[in-house]
Amino acid sequence: MGAGLVLFMIGLKDDIIGLGPGIKFVAQFVSACIVSMIANIRIVDLHGIFGIYDMPYYPSVILTVFFIVGIVNAFNLIDGIDGLAGSIGLILCVVFGVLFYKSGDLGWAYLATSLAGALLGFLFFNITPARIFMGDSGSLLLGFVSAVLSIKFMSVSLTENVIAGPFRITSGLGLVSAILIIPVFDTLRVFTLRIMRGTSPFTADSNHIHHRLLFLGLSHVQAALVLASVNVVFIVVALSLQNIGDAQLVSLVLLLMLSLNGILSLFINRFKRKEAMFSTNIVASSSLKPEKSFADKVLDKISEN
Repeated sequence: MGAGLVLFMIGLKDDIIGLGPGIKFVAQFVSACIVSMIANIRIVDLHGIFGIYDMPYYPSVILTVFFIVGIVNAFNLIDGIDGLAGSIGLILCVVFGVLFYKSGDLGWAYLATSLAGALLGFLFFNITPARIFMGDSGSLLLGFVSAVLSIKFMSVSLTENVIAGPFRITSGLGLVSAILIIPVFDTLRVFTLRIMRGTSPFTADSNHIHHRLLFLGLSHVQAALVLASVNVVFIVVALSLQNIGDAQLVSLVLLLMLSLNGILSLFINRFKRKEAMFSTNIVASSSLKPEKSFADKVLDKISEN
């Protein structure tokens, strides 16, 4: 509650009067330190990824702080169109609510479920034409709670037998990667492209996944539904492949997302070529029109007046 309050108040101040990125990063760092060092909610095991299992205290704290700050910023960045951040957050909270309930961690289940209810009520007024907006106070807090729920579930999946319907959770880290894939992949992608272009990774642009879907002609609602549906598909795939191991499942999730991004890029390139051809045809047709005579120009001028 203390860590979340820090982020909420900083986000609220940013929404009202505006704040520089430095102050927001300090607030995110402080909140992450509160969670990892005081609340002792940490990433303590990498489930065999890179051959790492149990982690010493200080590397665990550093990784946890990096993870929380990254997820907070990821949710802040995907809050670019109506309904997207709320939809992704709703899916995440519902899934974690069910998983924590099945594991017997009712307090965490209540937290996830209550946030899901809040997001559901919010989405009724955030769908285009939106009447209210999440703002930084909402997106920062949503990202923070999502990060904490993810860290806690990764720990729970190591120590408790979690069975959700026909699925027995044995690859908790792989499932978390599928749940967070949309905001995490989008953030990593835009940051990488900005750095490759020699610009600051925090420079705003229109190259996010949701912007690319809007470029293809989708509305805000359609783009949000497409990304939410993709998120659900990834979660179902991760639940169905729990027996392959965390490292393999994380790799598969990333490979599938890279493939979908490649397909989207092909569609965008084809769309751009069609637009270019259409513009060229318009220019060519306009240049072929015979020039009006002086008498016609005079008559047109008279009709206009």
